[in-house]
Amino acid sequence: MALATANSGGLAIAPICRPRPLRPGAAATGRPTVFTRLAQQFRRFKIWSVPSVASSRAAQSAARGGREPSAARQPSGVDHSARPGAVGGRRPGIVWFRGDLRLHDHEALSRAQAECSSLLPVYCFDPRDYGKSPQGYDKTGPFRAQFLAEAVADLRAALRAAGSELVVRVGRPEEVVAELVRRTGAATVYCHTEVTYEELQAEAAVKSAAQAAGAQLRRFWANTLCHLEDLPFSLAQLPQNFDKFRDRINGLAVRPALPAPAELKGLPLGGQVDPGDIPTLQQLGLQPLPASHASLPGKAGGAAAAAAADASTSRGGETEALRQLQHFVTAAAASGKSAAGAAGAAYGSSFSSSIAPWLATGCLSPRRMLEDAQRALVSGQAAPAAAAATAAPVQQPQAPLAWVRFELLWRDFFRFITLKYSSVSGAKLGSGAVAAVPA
Repeated sequence: MALATANSGGLAIAPICRPRPLRPGAAATGRPTVFTRLAQQFRRFKIWSVPSVASSRAAQSAARGGREPSAARQPSGVDHSARPGAVGGRRPGIVWFRGDLRLHDHEALSRAQAECSSLLPVYCFDPRDYGKSPQGYDKTGPFRAQFLAEAVADLRAALRAAGSELVVRVGRPEEVVAELVRRTGAATVYCHTEVTYEELQAEAAVKSAAQAAGAQLRRFWANTLCHLEDLPFSLAQLPQNFDKFRDRINGLAVRPALPAPAELKGLPLGGQVDPGDIPTLQQLGLQPLPASHASLPGKAGGAAAAAAADASTSRGGETEALRQLQHFVTAAAASGKSAAGAAGAAYGSSFSSSIAPWLATGCLSPRRMLEDAQRALVSGQAAPAAAAATAAPVQQPQAPLAWVRFELLWRDFFRFITLKYSSVSGAKLGSGAVAAVPA
């Protein structure tokens, strides 16, 4: 019998002979083994990092029932539990976009960027959010659906500019995410938690599906001025009216908004994924909008009225949200309406209403909104965001900045109260909805 061994000239046939046993304590010397030569080839082509012979023997000993090597002794750059797409000991991550269609102030995206070897952003048009309600109404009307589709298209463009991509699917998130986990070998799914009962049900379903596919779901709080973890009381102790809520958070510092990443990690190597197309209104079961809806003329009536009219004809997306915000802070600073007065109150209140569609879809972060307004209206120039970005009670209720903060706190209160009772309902119905948001 003969054995094929590797050498520099190809395969050679060598007779099989019984290896001579080593003396106790003697080191393994002599010509390189087949495994060593293959390891050198793999290192040269950078296919993967191959552990040393000693480490391999230790792993083989553990497989035979010996003591498993500790993590500290494992060779760097090798992840023995990794699946296709894993690189350098870290596995890919999936970022599930929901009501956070932006890149700025996005903690889930920032965490995934820091912790994963590669990223796969995904957005799902959940069929359960469309169609008719039991009362016969559209669950999502055509104008909102069009706004969402535009926001998703804008998010995809921003991700592509940062070197990434947005996978778009029409389907239940738990099914879509589980499939992507299996295809890419992702270890973690990152998302921002929401507050309504049905949204919490969707999170619970995604968590179960991701775990069954071999990944964990990590949820982060977002889309409020005050962070849930910073409140001086538990969610169960949330005051039942806004005035008491505002008094309890007097002086509470607002966390600074996170910057949008200029560059993102690439897509997972394992399992090629088709980005998919953004569905039309007809594909979502809705009637197309009339062609004239986007060309309604604006009306006179001051900068606030102009901003409101502009908002009614504007597109969805982070790009448009930041443009609207810049329009407000520039006009307010130029008009000198940061002083007290009824005009300043009306201006700030009107803008808070006109910017609501972008806040509701997560195209704009409340913290970013307050920071930009503060820089423009307090000093007229850029200032450290953390200098005065607090949730203190309104000191000058007639100033535009104070009214912007006031309206954002109202929005916080409604989101917190919704989460409080959505969690209670979920617990009573046994849906598995989360009652608290894990870090």
